[in-house]
Amino acid sequence: MLRDTPEVRWGALLVLLLVAILLEPVFGASRPVELLGLALLQFVVVRALFTSVTDRRGRIAGLALALFWFGATLFAIFVDALHGVVAAVSVLMLAGALYVTFRNLLDREAGDLEALVGAVFGYVLLAMAWAMFFVQIERWQPGAISFPDDAPLWSSSVYYSLVTLTSLGYGDILPVHPLARVMSGLEAVVGVLYIAVMIGSIVGSYRGRRYDK
Repeated sequence: MLRDTPEVRWGALLVLLLVAILLEPVFGASRPVELLGLALLQFVVVRALFTSVTDRRGRIAGLALALFWFGATLFAIFVDALHGVVAAVSVLMLAGALYVTFRNLLDREAGDLEALVGAVFGYVLLAMAWAMFFVQIERWQPGAISFPDDAPLWSSSVYYSLVTLTSLGYGDILPVHPLARVMSGLEAVVGVLYIAVMIGSIVGSYRGRRYDK
């Protein structure tokens, strides 16, 4: 059994998050793959949100919240009217997970490998949060983002979010609606600042601590 230490926690969550991202591109778009990827993503978000909770009641509350969120998302697949509610809940959950992740990283007195893994996890989680924004923008205003014809919405949004966050910008997917353009620009700014400030400070602190030994 894995020890409940921050290093194992961040590493395991990062692996699960990457698996959730790669499922659909590797195995193709299908309902089982979609549900498995959704379950993994929601588990990662809830686990990150409750990462500092160690008591049994808190863990039970986290499990109940994860089951409720997943159940509501499943129900929304068959009831279109619930998409907006589930989207709002998903954004709040992701925002909470990002806040807890960044707070844990910033509260550390010195950078180490554990903090660096957590920073990478937070970076990828940022991309997933923006991908959810892009999905909702496209559902609210079809054609707001020029995705390739017949491309799966979720995996295409994740791909677009990743290349925007990292400022790659291949140009195969373009924002058309003004809101999509603004959100894309903001994501690029956040991605650059995150690398420069968060990861840069952690790496600098880690190297400084090694030289002091």
